[in-house]
Amino acid sequence: MSEIKVIEITNPEVARKVHALQQLAYRIEADLIKNDKIPYLTQGISDLMRSEGETFLAYYDDAGEIRGVFSYKLLNDGVLDVHRFMVHPSVFRQGVASQLLQHALQNEVIRKVIAQTGVGNTPAIEFYQKNGIDFVCEIQVDKIVRLATFEKVFMSLDEYKEKVG
Repeated sequence: MSEIKVIEITNPEVARKVHALQQLAYRIEADLIKNDKIPYLTQGISDLMRSEGETFLAYYDDAGEIRGVFSYKLLNDGVLDVHRFMVHPSVFRQGVASQLLQHALQNEVIRKVIAQTGVGNTPAIEFYQKNGIDFVCEIQVDKIVRLATFEKVFMSLDEYKEKVG
C-alpha cells in the first residue's frame, strides 16, 4: 500500500535514493526549460544531506520504493516555501505530486504557499495552477533563466498569528 512519510535526508541510504530521483526528475526539467544549470542537478549526496531547514516528504509505492519527493521550508511567518518537487517518470500524472502537496498542506499550519519553476516547465506550471496556486510573476534570473513564481494565500498574517498563538 502506498504511503507518504517524512524522511530523514541525513540518512545516507535515504539520501542516495532521493539523490537518484532528484537527478532523474531535474534532468527532465532541464530538458523542458532548455537549461541544465538547475542547482539541484549539480548537488551531490553530501550536499543534499546538509539541506538545513527543509522538511522532506516521500511518496512510497506499494513495493516500498520512493516515487516522489516534496521538500519545503516552513518560514516563521507561516509561509510554506516549496524547495524541491520531484516525481519518478513511471508515475507521472498519477496523482503522486498532488498527494504530496496535499499532505504538506494538511499537516502544517500555513497562511501561504509559494513556489517557483522554470518558465518552460509546462507540466509544473499546469500542476500548480490546477491546485489553485496562482501565477504571480516571472523573474529573469540571468540572460537565460526565467522563473515563474506562484502563490496561494490561505489567511492573512494577523489570522495566522491568532491561530498559532
